[in-house]
Amino acid sequence: MLKLSSLHTFLSRVLDPPDLHTAILLTPAGELISYASDPSRSKEDVRIAVGISGDHFTQVEEHGFAELDSTKVGQIYVLPVEDEKDTPVEGWQPLMLIALNFTKDIDEQVVHLKAKALAAHLSKSLSRYREYLILPPRPSPSNISSPTPVR
Repeated sequence: MLKLSSLHTFLSRVLDPPDLHTAILLTPAGELISYASDPSRSKEDVRIAVGISGDHFTQVEEHGFAELDSTKVGQIYVLPVEDEKDTPVEGWQPLMLIALNFTKDIDEQVVHLKAKALAAHLSKSLSRYREYLILPPRPSPSNISSPTPVR
């Protein structure tokens, strides 16, 4: 069973306030699962970071990560949480996404290493729930029948 308190603890460990101030676990659909942040950060800032991270899932699909710059919340690095055995194929979907929100005052390589370590650690726990976490693939438009007859 996943424990939100444990997830929060893992997310808190990567923080380095005030520079690396927010760590977020979200679904590929952009739904917030858990987060940890510097107390000076507002919940609205977290929601904005979640929205921006979820909106850029296509970039994560294409490149394996996303580096975003928001005028509202700063830099965001998004990385998939995936089982090492997973090989991206068409319709591939990671278990979850990690988003780290930070300022330009921290070395980006440090952020990348922390994100990779956190994603690797979480993938061990989350991979056993893959069948429950992954959404079924969307049907292609050619497979969808029209509810009304064509005239």
